[in-house]
Amino acid sequence: MPLVPALRRASVAVILFLGASAVQASVAFHVTVTTERVNQPGVNTSLPARDTQDSDVVLGPHYLSVRDGKSLSVLDFATRRRHVIDTAASTYDTYSLFDVAGFRRFEIEHRKGMAGALQAGGLQAHVTPLVYEEQALSVPAARRRNALQPQVLDGAVLWSLDGQPLSRLDIAGSPASGDDATAFAQYLRYTWGGHPLVLKMLADGKRIPADFTLHYQEVGGKVTRHFRISAMTAGAPATYTLSAYRPRPLAADAPALERVLAQAALLPPPGPQVHPALRAEAEKLFAADKPFEAFLSMLEDHFSTGALVDKLSPQQQLAMQACQPIHDLTRALLAKDKEGIQAALATVQGLRQQHGLGQPVLALFEGNMRAKLGQWPAATALYLQVLQEKPQMAAVYQDLGDALLAQFDAPNAWRSWDAGRAMAPTLRQFRKVNDLERSLLHDYPAFFSGGVMLAPDVQPSTSRPASKTKTVGSTNLP
Repeated sequence: MPLVPALRRASVAVILFLGASAVQASVAFHVTVTTERVNQPGVNTSLPARDTQDSDVVLGPHYLSVRDGKSLSVLDFATRRRHVIDTAASTYDTYSLFDVAGFRRFEIEHRKGMAGALQAGGLQAHVTPLVYEEQALSVPAARRRNALQPQVLDGAVLWSLDGQPLSRLDIAGSPASGDDATAFAQYLRYTWGGHPLVLKMLADGKRIPADFTLHYQEVGGKVTRHFRISAMTAGAPATYTLSAYRPRPLAADAPALERVLAQAALLPPPGPQVHPALRAEAEKLFAADKPFEAFLSMLEDHFSTGALVDKLSPQQQLAMQACQPIHDLTRALLAKDKEGIQAALATVQGLRQQHGLGQPVLALFEGNMRAKLGQWPAATALYLQVLQEKPQMAAVYQDLGDALLAQFDAPNAWRSWDAGRAMAPTLRQFRKVNDLERSLLHDYPAFFSGGVMLAPDVQPSTSRPASKTKTVGSTNLP
């Protein structure tokens, strides 16, 4: 299946890409994936025993695109963004590439924990071998010492690990540059998975196989996917444009999460007037002999701009020291163990009853207490309440993102974090997500090959309305 010098078959995926002056061109091909499932006895599933999916793929120098029907996904490794395009509606959503690697890390640990629980309960037969969890998610579960083992077949090689077959690789294929072979492995990593060792072998092989098979094992049975590559062409344009599309508009019945994140995408960073205005409000409250309300106003200032609660007059310091609700609140925020957090939650709820359920800082603190207790949906609802009232309280987007990730919603977690960082990139609350991204770059560099690290203060927001299709747990885009 030799590469031809010009693109002979025009597809919608390729039409999207406009010519550029880049030296390195792209490679385009069609892929047919046939999935076969053999379920264990007694397993009921709506998934078909056999199904086929066709896609058009473009491997660019810093991006790749996958078109399935009316959906076109573009992964841009230079900006670490992925665009999910509805070609029929001419709209798109934008997400962070970090949410894919972040979810995979979170999910592999979750699956290891589930396997441990099943083993402890004497249900070893229901445990998926670890190599197949790695095959599904394309991330290592632990440091591995064993290597892939080949078995030569008629015109193909079967590669296994720890006695488990992972990939049947046909000998036929097209020679490719190292960059194109790496991009091909990247396509599999983001769409169908593949064990990290299998993907590295493909990337190092400097060819794109004509036919190959990936083997998986799930709780319900075994899955085999056969890939057939056709219409391989070289010389496709080396860049892409979104100019033919518009961001997907917010639906009239959109849920609160989408409304909050869509609103955040349109908000400018807080201007220099925000801190003086909030501090002036606190001064008025001190003058009205309301030190607790003044304290809450200064906390709102801190969560919005990063300003510290300082520069208090001696009279203000004395007023705060004599204010029992301030002592009750600060003591509640220091609670560590479950019993203490439950008591702290009751304290914060009592303060909300006294000072209004709409008070944003107290609602935020109740959300944090519920998050510490693992009450993630309730915490999420409180964070959304705060952001609907105070959309520029940037630090709350960090807490909301944490709650969403805990509920396996990595795409929206990163949308929330990016929205907050776009408003206040230097806010100390975002150090945690900045550290997380650095660790993902270090631990899973293959997910980000072809891009450059963006400093937190120039990261564009990905706060576009999310897709209505839930894909949590899937290896497929988005």
